[in-house]
Amino acid sequence: MTPNSLPPARRIRRRGEYQRVFDAGRRAHGRYLTIIAAPGDGPLSRLGIVASRKIGGAVARNRAKRLIRQVFRTEPIPAAAADLVVIAKPAAVDAGAADVARDYRVTLKRLGLSR
Repeated sequence: MTPNSLPPARRIRRRGEYQRVFDAGRRAHGRYLTIIAAPGDGPLSRLGIVASRKIGGAVARNRAKRLIRQVFRTEPIPAAAADLVVIAKPAAVDAGAADVARDYRVTLKRLGLSR
């Protein structure tokens, strides 16, 4: 595993896990992304990403997902373990990494998860 990869313990991978976050989570909207947060089952915060075809083609969707994963890895972790589902918005494709990171921090603060 490369040093920049997100280990399986930090990812939401199954449909049921996504569904639990969608059903039990709280939403906050930002300019480039929407975050849905639910209390985590384990000791670590986990990330799930949704990038629909509204974003664009495969290249655009993958760029948005890479940006979100990078922000999740580099930004401070939420105060409490939480499962986060991040929904990318079409504007995220053209945004820079710093803009997406700022939007991520502000949206987490709105949810009451940042320190």
